Order: sequence, then structure tokens, then C-alpha cells
Amino acid sequence: MEIYIACFAGLLSSLLLAVVVLADRWEREPLELVQDHFLAGLGGQLVLILVVAAAAGPVEWSGPWLLLTAVLAAAVLPFALHRQDEVDERFDGVVYAVCVIAGAVCAIHLHNLPSLIATSPYRDALASGTAPDLRDLLIVAGWPGLAAELGRGLVLVTSFGLAGAVLGILRMRGWRPVRTAAVCVVVAAALVGADLALAGPGWWRAALVVAAVATGAAVKSRSVFRHRPQPAERDVLVMGMRTVLVVLGAALLAMVVLRAAVPQPDQPDAVTEAKPVAAAVRQGPGP
Repeated sequence: MEIYIACFAGLLSSLLLAVVVLADRWEREPLELVQDHFLAGLGGQLVLILVVAAAAGPVEWSGPWLLLTAVLAAAVLPFALHRQDEVDERFDGVVYAVCVIAGAVCAIHLHNLPSLIATSPYRDALASGTAPDLRDLLIVAGWPGLAAELGRGLVLVTSFGLAGAVLGILRMRGWRPVRTAAVCVVVAAALVGADLALAGPGWWRAALVVAAVATGAAVKSRSVFRHRPQPAERDVLVMGMRTVLVVLGAALLAMVVLRAAVPQPDQPDAVTEAKPVAAAVRQGPGP
């Protein structure tokens, strides 16, 4: 099961990185820096999960734990970008903020999904030693528990898209990292906290997506490079494939570390004896 979850989280992160890099169409950031910031987010979140697991035992990384991730990432990012020469326009704040939080969300999915699937009626579809077919995976994909987990990740990504826009604007205005970090923390904490307070309704999350896309487009439209775009890099496809491999490799390594270092919660007997629902759905009603 873990190999499928690691590949799923890695491919999801790769898609997110591709979207934000392609949106930066006039003056793209070096893919090496995109990889570095993704790995920094994944590594930082992994360390945070291990510290919390050592102090408080295994927990599902949701609720106030998501708020902790948002606050720490928003507080550290302005200092990490303070002397970054590549940050030369407002949209760069969005790019690096999304890259960092994409890494953190990847680690959160790697941590949460094994326990969520193990306690679901669909756990037999991805049980160890089995080779699930496409119908198994489609059944699991429609599970509300998976949708809730992905929804929490979406909130973090969109919140940091907005916080990254604020970061880029303040960075270009010459604000000091301390002041910028304080504003970014307020923005990220307010958006993630509002989602927790509202219990994640669909209209709120849709509004976050629209706001993040509209803000990113507005910030990019004022780019200083819009009238003098750089020529496309010839090796961008090769670098993109290399980035995907880096992300997948990091996800697999992080999954190994999590499984080795974080104790897995005991599963209830009712789940252990649960009927393999996925197989029943796949086979259809009996005679």
C-alpha cells in the first residue's frame, strides 16, 4: 500500500509544481531552486511530524496541526528568500511559497493516508501483497475520506498562494523579513484557521481557489518582464522530468522514514474483520 501512496503523493506534488512553474511564463525560476524549496518544505514537515510523534505519539495531521504547519512555514519563508537574488518580481513569492507548501503537503499525505486507508472499508483494495487493478483504485479515489484529506491539502496550497503574493509584494517594497514574516503568518493563519472554524465547506474552499488564481494572475500581469520575456529553455522538458524523479524519490524516501520512525496506531477489530467492500463493489450484486 505504501508504494502506491508515495507515488500518488509524489505525482500530485509534481503536477502542482508544474502548474506554478508554467504560470510563471515570462521569467521562470530555475528548476533547481524549485526542487530545493520543495525538498525544504518536505524535509521541514517530516522533521515536524517526527518531533510531534516522539513527544505526543502518532496523530493525524489535521485540525490545529495544519495551523501549526501554516504558521511555521509562513514565518520561515521570508527569511529564506531575503537574500535570494532570483526573487526579482512579485510573482516569485507565489512560486516559492507554493513550492515549499507543496513539499509540506506531500509529507502530510504520506503521514495521513496509510492510517486513513487502513481504517476505511476499502483497505483491502491496497493491502500489502495484492496487485490492485484500475477498478480498485477508482473505488478508493471516490472515497470521502480521501476527498477530505485532499481538501485539507488544497486549503494549505491556496492559502500559501495568497500569502506568497503578499510576500512578493512586500519583498519588492523593501520590507524587512521580520515585518514580512509577521504579515505572512497573519494571512496564512487567518485563511487556514477560517477553514478549520467553518469545518471546510465546499463554497469556502472554492472561494479560496478562485481568490488564489485571481490574485496570482493579477500579480503576474504586473510583472516587470512582461514586455521582454526570456526565450524558452531548450532543456526544460529534461529538467521537468528530472524534477518529477526528484519528487518521487523524495516521497518514497520520506515514506520509508515515516514508516520506520512513527508508530502506527492499532486498528480496531471491526475494521480488521471488515468485509472487502472494494471487491464487492467491483464484482457487483450476487445472483
